[in-house]
Amino acid sequence: MRGTVGAIILTGGRGSRLGGVDKARLPVAGRPMVETVLGAARAVAGPAITVGPGGDAREDPPHSGPVAGIAAGLACLPDGVDVVVVVACDLPELDAGTLRALVDAVRTSGAAAALGVDAAGHEQYLLAAWDRRALAARLARLEATGGTAGRAVRALYDDDDTVATGFVHVPVGAQALDVDTWADLAGRGPVALAHVGPVLAAGLDAVPAARLALLDAVGAVLAAPLVAADPMPRGRVSAMDGYALAGPGAWRLTGAARRAGDGSAATLEPGCAAPIATGALAPAGTDRVLRHELVEVSPPGAGPALVTALGAADGINDLRPVGEDWPVGHALAPEGATLDAALASAALSSGLTGVVVRGPVRATVVTTGDEVLPATTPPPLPDGRIRDTVGPLLGAVLARAGFGPATAAVEHCPDTEAEFEALLQRPRAAGEVLVLVGATGRGVADHLRPALERAGARIVLDGVRVRPGGSQIVAALPGGGVLLGLPGNPLAAVCAAASTGRALVDALTDRRRTPVLAPVPALAGLAAPTRSRILPARPDGSGGWSVDERVRTAHLADLAGAPSLALIPEAAAGSELVELIDWI
Repeated sequence: MRGTVGAIILTGGRGSRLGGVDKARLPVAGRPMVETVLGAARAVAGPAITVGPGGDAREDPPHSGPVAGIAAGLACLPDGVDVVVVVACDLPELDAGTLRALVDAVRTSGAAAALGVDAAGHEQYLLAAWDRRALAARLARLEATGGTAGRAVRALYDDDDTVATGFVHVPVGAQALDVDTWADLAGRGPVALAHVGPVLAAGLDAVPAARLALLDAVGAVLAAPLVAADPMPRGRVSAMDGYALAGPGAWRLTGAARRAGDGSAATLEPGCAAPIATGALAPAGTDRVLRHELVEVSPPGAGPALVTALGAADGINDLRPVGEDWPVGHALAPEGATLDAALASAALSSGLTGVVVRGPVRATVVTTGDEVLPATTPPPLPDGRIRDTVGPLLGAVLARAGFGPATAAVEHCPDTEAEFEALLQRPRAAGEVLVLVGATGRGVADHLRPALERAGARIVLDGVRVRPGGSQIVAALPGGGVLLGLPGNPLAAVCAAASTGRALVDALTDRRRTPVLAPVPALAGLAAPTRSRILPARPDGSGGWSVDERVRTAHLADLAGAPSLALIPEAAAGSELVELIDWI
């Protein structure tokens, strides 16, 4: 009589290729992967043991590898189990039928294990069904020959006639597609809002670095540290209008006044003073500069006028030495910093005229929808038609997200398959983004997804678990450039442009940012259990922020007076800080 089936689901690992994210809880298509795998296992097996942090068992020592995890899981299965399903937690396509085929194969063949084989012919060591006695014998052999900790799972499958009767292979196809990196999530359905950045960074290539004239590069991202070519200041200069002084005082007022821009040679003898302007080079021999209000100049008598320091001048010197602000070779900003106007000015001060950057990323905005008329259409509007209330505003939203100036005026694409295909096939340079408003859904007039498939585009992001703005697409286009597909709903389009648009610039330029975090009152009441929310945020006048709980999405009226958007995480608790992004 046959026994029962048990399952061991391995949820351990450090998730190092995912930046330390708990892989088991990583949602794919809105469901944590471990729940998908557990659901498939429980449909086939009786007891199902999870092994890893927070699981039913834990490998000893922690993070000692899958073989140690399998040993820990096997010890927890009851004696009546005769077939053991061994599966990793990171198989979001897994279903019960695949596990059932593995169980049937090991029972009917009499083999030690039935091993899944993917479409490329690769054996999947963590998608298998084992005869329990064979698995226990192989684990005992490993334990006796150095222990299970740190062993590669391949060691379980090494042939040994004393403990095995061989293996059988079962084709599993897409069921074996695992998630080890952010790139593995590309195109697999909606991702969490917090994971948009890593997914885009993994799925898109950064634009090539290029050397640009400094003022042409404002808004781009440094592809190398910004290093000063000159010291600041380049010479010994006065910080104030006043007097250059040499030696101890009082000082005889001699010599011509020094003005800014005068590079002629001049020397100041000990005991002498000369008038000097702000920014002027100090004469040779100057060892101190005092501003006008810190000295007293006696009227000339028989001899020259005398300059005397007032008591308030003790310890003060308005002479700026060479390199006081920075020396030659000083790093003004690291790689990944945005070259904003202030940093560009500092770079000019440091003697630079060019800089190596990525970007700026430029957008072409195209609206869709046969019901949409230009924003300038005079009344009355025909029945069933609406003005474009978001396209003309997206340039400002995208600029706030980090895009450079738009490459052209807002275009409109009619709702036909041919027009969509022609739009997608246009050649585009690296760093050029086609921002398409609308057609990201699956309605009768939404031709974007079929057009992307026919064009050979590669979808990197297909939806985000957020409201508003969840129906969005990012794809690498065949002619170069990238598509950012926004929902047609005005508020959803703005929210997606501000959040995913910002993450897209990060991915294309390797930009590094520090998020702005702020406490939001009643956060738990604003959060949803299965998706993030983006809500208007306004300063409350006392250092905090107020957030609107409900907004209408067909217009932007609820954004009026709200300079920021609050990114409310899924299932947020009341004590969390919330990220704020400026949308305009």
